[in-house]
Amino acid sequence: MTSRSDKLLTLSISNLKGGAAKTVSSVAMAEIMGLSGASVLLVDLDPQGTASRWLAGRSNSATKLLTGGFDPGEDIDVAISSLGHGSGSRPPSMFESVSSGRVDMVTSNRSLEEATERRASDLSRRLEKLWNGAEGGYDIAILDTPPQAGRLVTAALLSTTGALVPVAAGRGAVDGLQHVLQYTRRIGGADVEATFACNVDARTYLDKQVAGNLIEQLGRVSEGGRACQHYVRSTVSVREAEAAGEPLGEYAADSTAWVDYMAIAHELSNGGVLPVGPDSAQIENPARLDHEDTT
Repeated sequence: MTSRSDKLLTLSISNLKGGAAKTVSSVAMAEIMGLSGASVLLVDLDPQGTASRWLAGRSNSATKLLTGGFDPGEDIDVAISSLGHGSGSRPPSMFESVSSGRVDMVTSNRSLEEATERRASDLSRRLEKLWNGAEGGYDIAILDTPPQAGRLVTAALLSTTGALVPVAAGRGAVDGLQHVLQYTRRIGGADVEATFACNVDARTYLDKQVAGNLIEQLGRVSEGGRACQHYVRSTVSVREAEAAGEPLGEYAADSTAWVDYMAIAHELSNGGVLPVGPDSAQIENPARLDHEDTT
């Protein structure tokens, strides 16, 4: 049974394979949309709490959301990242009306493993309650999901309107994508809206071939398919930004990964997958595959 919001756009960032750059992609997409004027709710649904530690600090907010008595205006502690605008003050409620872009976050820690004792249908209904409370205050909600199939991933896919799948270049790169496609079909979960290659060493043919294989299998987003022609190059700036506790665009706006994520967000917004994206004039020399690279 699905429990998706008919009004709020909700996207799971999912890949049932570790090391697929899910968290980096979740943080980058949230930051880009916030800077593009959207109000974004980022939900860390991974008990490892990597996104939470990166941006705000781990807490049991997501655990309260899924297992405790839930009042969206009072019971959930929400960390305000104020991405791209420096560390600002926290508004009194995560559902406060906003007139400009921002990113709010429901943070997690290991206590979220308690939620795996509940049925996935119960967890998805809890998430739906969050979406209902967030309508009017947010343009989009993004879920950073765990890297393995389980009740948290199932609940995310059952409650969201779509899924984005980052695919890290390397051995068995597309295995996680195929697993997501099969898994979401089996449970009746959200459709995979788009996929893109990450951690690509642009100097190597094999890494770039991953991006090409995605296009060959799923078609280009610009042509009604589900694969991005842009891909994200590997760079140490991502690890440095996480270590510094700063969003990637704020820490290294000139890094190749940030430029590439901007290009992907532009491509996805043009394709109707994301509600907003950056202007093409803001993007200089992103990595992309041209038609001749995949024909």
